[in-house]
Amino acid sequence: MKEQQIENAADGVEEELNTAVQKRTAKQVFAEYFTATRIAYIAIFTALSYALRFLEFSLLPGTPIAFLKLDFSNIFPLLGGFALGPVAGIVIGVLKELLWIFFSSTFGVGEIANIIVMLPFVLIPTIAYKYRKGIKSVLLFTSIGCVAQVIWSFPVNWLLNFPVFVGFNWKFGMSFFMGNYVWGWVMLFNLIKAVAIAVIVLLIYKSVSQLIKLTNEKFTKKSKKKKEN
Repeated sequence: MKEQQIENAADGVEEELNTAVQKRTAKQVFAEYFTATRIAYIAIFTALSYALRFLEFSLLPGTPIAFLKLDFSNIFPLLGGFALGPVAGIVIGVLKELLWIFFSSTFGVGEIANIIVMLPFVLIPTIAYKYRKGIKSVLLFTSIGCVAQVIWSFPVNWLLNFPVFVGFNWKFGMSFFMGNYVWGWVMLFNLIKAVAIAVIVLLIYKSVSQLIKLTNEKFTKKSKKKKEN
């Protein structure tokens, strides 16, 4: 009986130790990833992304989706994903949409939909970039990300965006989306938007990533000097 109690107590101590190690490891991973330099760039990219959100315009006037506006705010989530890592890219995109809720006409639903649609567009190319660098890989996986976003936008618009746009009427919104080729216009809109943003990111990525690299190296050197002193 005593041996069993001792064994149970030992198991409990071992579980507590394992939990403590996991928590400590998670904290270490978080601290290592969200360095001061990365946080600073995330803040800058989020601010720039938020500013671009104001420069929206109707892409396809005279069509059933003339009310859908094009903006280039997703340039910085994708750019940040390449330069700082996939997690940073998503954080930038999410923060930008959360800030925009204050100007939302959909009570935040449209912003949630934007985040959902953005996920494959940012994650596919930036995760792939971690393992396969080079312009050919970037072009290939960015193209896949564009196509994935367009496909993924179909259910998001059908089941969420359009019902909200017509006054939170799911039956009418879903019917409107599927009728008169509205869904086709929406797919075209998302394709043009994704390709335009991807092209801009690919054109400016090298110069921005070089700046981030240099800044990160300077910060690392300063940190080492402080530790040595």
